[in-house]
Amino acid sequence: MVVSTALPTQWRLTPKERDLFLSLLSNETVTKEMALLVLYGTEDRPEHSVAMFMSRVRAKTEAHGVTIETINRTGYRLVDRLVWAKTLKLDAVEH
Repeated sequence: MVVSTALPTQWRLTPKERDLFLSLLSNETVTKEMALLVLYGTEDRPEHSVAMFMSRVRAKTEAHGVTIETINRTGYRLVDRLVWAKTLKLDAVEH
């Protein structure tokens, strides 16, 4: 599912961070493997790089009320995903 939206500029997300955040909006759960594909186009990268990117996204969006949960040994989930999709006026989001 392709998502198209303009994220708030005050979040100052890099293109890769933006892609990662949009994948959180598009999916109920983003596995570490999915995140690697979003970030690098391959799963052949160290998993700790996903944690590093997710930490950056959290740091930039937390002050704006965004909560991203870690799902132990699986991946990540955006809390209130559908609310955020509506708030950010997404063109498309998977339910």
